[in-house]
Amino acid sequence: MIGFLFGVLVYPGIAFMVLFSMVYYGGLRKLAARMQNRMGPPLLQPLYDVLKLFGKESIRPEQAKSGYTLWPLVAFAAAVTAGLMTPMAGITVLETTGGFLLLIYFLVMAAISVYMAGFASSNPYSTVGAMRGVMQIIGYEFPFIVSLLVPFMFVNTISPSVVNAYQATSGFPWIGVLFPFAAIAYFVSILAKTELPPFHVPDAHQEIVTGYMTEYSGFRLALLELVHMIKIFVLVSLGIAVFLGGSSAGLLGLGAFALKAVILLVVIALARVVFARVRIDHVVKVCWIFGAIALIDLARVLLF
Repeated sequence: MIGFLFGVLVYPGIAFMVLFSMVYYGGLRKLAARMQNRMGPPLLQPLYDVLKLFGKESIRPEQAKSGYTLWPLVAFAAAVTAGLMTPMAGITVLETTGGFLLLIYFLVMAAISVYMAGFASSNPYSTVGAMRGVMQIIGYEFPFIVSLLVPFMFVNTISPSVVNAYQATSGFPWIGVLFPFAAIAYFVSILAKTELPPFHVPDAHQEIVTGYMTEYSGFRLALLELVHMIKIFVLVSLGIAVFLGGSSAGLLGLGAFALKAVILLVVIALARVVFARVRIDHVVKVCWIFGAIALIDLARVLLF
């Protein structure tokens, strides 16, 4: 019981997930800045920002609806639960019979709750950002689900930890090498799910201020920022587990996990720097194109 609570609360549970999500996002911002010949913020800037927001006053607009406080809490809980169900450094805290189906559910719940928070603030910019976010879900869930079906059907399981263990023990080639179309579609869906360039449409600063987060401040804004960072870390961890060879438990596995996470960090930062923001209708089209490409690998699994 004590070991389970330690896993949930400390490693690789909530404390590990929240802390390393902020460090990982700080590394993404720093690396993207260096690619643009800027100094960029300190590596721990996201941690400083979150601590500052928890200490500031949280202002509630007069027009805000009843879910103004509830939805950020639901989004944070859903993102953390998804992280507990994801193999991190070879360890999965919550093993469920629902497998990756429940994982997909909680990731979608985190996204929908964030956009519902935008609707609840009743701000015009927030409403536009939330509407764009809902449309983006329609786009990226198709390639995300299709790409995930490939490794799970290849290993003949619905458990992320089983796919991770299969790759960690079987060695090279990784599933992402065997099925590159699915791996690429998964990477594109990561960018869209986490609203990273070129898919940062729901919070386009030049158009709608900060989108669905416009009216938020204090601890509510801190929760929304944490949800964003945790989703990035969880999706990168899931990609490592199901496409990039997985990782085993122990220091060696943790080192391999960290190295692969850094490699994905470089790729994500490069995409953030190179590509400009696209329109929401183009987001849906691009995501569905990559989803159709991932169907090629899905057909390979089903036929062979």
